Amino acid sequence: MGEWIYRTSAEQDWISLFYFINLVFIVGLHFSEPNRFWDLLKSFSSTIYISKYNTDQNLRFRGFFNLFSGLLILSNLGLLLKLGIEEISKNTLYAFEFYYILLGIVFTVVIRFIGVQFILRQIDKLNKIKIYHFRAFIQNTRFSLLLFLLFFIKHYTSISIEVTLGLLILLFLLWLFIQVRILFSFIIINPKQIFYLIFYLCMIKIAPWFWLYFFIIETRL
Repeated sequence: MGEWIYRTSAEQDWISLFYFINLVFIVGLHFSEPNRFWDLLKSFSSTIYISKYNTDQNLRFRGFFNLFSGLLILSNLGLLLKLGIEEISKNTLYAFEFYYILLGIVFTVVIRFIGVQFILRQIDKLNKIKIYHFRAFIQNTRFSLLLFLLFFIKHYTSISIEVTLGLLILLFLLWLFIQVRILFSFIIINPKQIFYLIFYLCMIKIAPWFWLYFFIIETRL
């Protein structure tokens, strides 16, 4: 117990508040749809989950559960970038710097989401892509929960940065494997849509993150 108290007092108070906000998001997930929350935790296999929660509201990312999921993804992506920047620059981020980066993440994700919806609607591919967006969203929510657990343990215990980075690499490889499986499942079912997949990957899914890096993150390194 003494170690936890020491860790809390040694760190900046603002990040502890941010961890508390993340806990609020997780509690919001549970209370908005308890059964769905526990189904989300049961397995990384999304087949049963999607068959159960494949509704028009979820495919449009509406509802409190999807809202809390999105907030959790964004906040833990911010924590991930915070850790990466601090390890590369060897400097601690201040609160205003972290919120600046987090604002950039939110802006990038919102603009990308609006752009994806608009472009796919114009080329009449939105309905074919919806289910794959939802599958990726499910996995991102699961990994956000795992990331938060890892960051929480690191913040309040004496776990080494080497162990933390090792676990992060394993999580990233697992996340990448699952995302590739989702993309290949789209190719197998829609082999003639490979052009749209390449366009989606290069111009919509990846390009905004390069913008975020060069205009927001690189300036801090």
